[in-house]
Amino acid sequence: MRAPARSASLPPGMTTRRSAILLLLGGALPALAGCGFSPLYGRGEDGSVAEELAKIRVLPIANRSGQVLRNHLLDGLTPRGEPQKPQYTLQVALAEPNVQDLGISRSESVVRYGFSAVARFRLRDASGADLLQGEAGGSSSYLVTNSEFATVAARTNARDRVMEELSSDIKAQVATFLRQRLAQGRSRQ
Repeated sequence: MRAPARSASLPPGMTTRRSAILLLLGGALPALAGCGFSPLYGRGEDGSVAEELAKIRVLPIANRSGQVLRNHLLDGLTPRGEPQKPQYTLQVALAEPNVQDLGISRSESVVRYGFSAVARFRLRDASGADLLQGEAGGSSSYLVTNSEFATVAARTNARDRVMEELSSDIKAQVATFLRQRLAQGRSRQ
């Protein structure tokens, strides 16, 4: 196996491609700072979005796909465990339409299925008042093989990918809302 090409002026282990990427990123960061960019999960003056996300209690979601989605949400929102005194409650309703035939062979048998799901969610404060309602959707596909085990594993994997996608989308929407709420709280002071 050949070692990556290296310029004579670069330190050992540094490839030309890696140095170009680092140079590009180094030049972009000051430009982003000048335009008012700030990371979504960064710390603000009065706390961080990550701290607010950690105050959310995720209610149980029906069926196995709902359990998988809830686990992804717990990992993303409250990675240190569920809050003892939650300030928010997240309720999610999951709809999984039937799988769709996406690929049909010449012998008219299905060779690829599509899996999709839609999650409608509601964020409430401690008093039960609605703060945010939203929706997230995702889809994936999987191949049908001669092995029943492989097909079931592929279907499960497709479902898990969709649940992870839904979780990421819900987290982003809730984090954006909480960031705006924190900013409004700061502007009122």
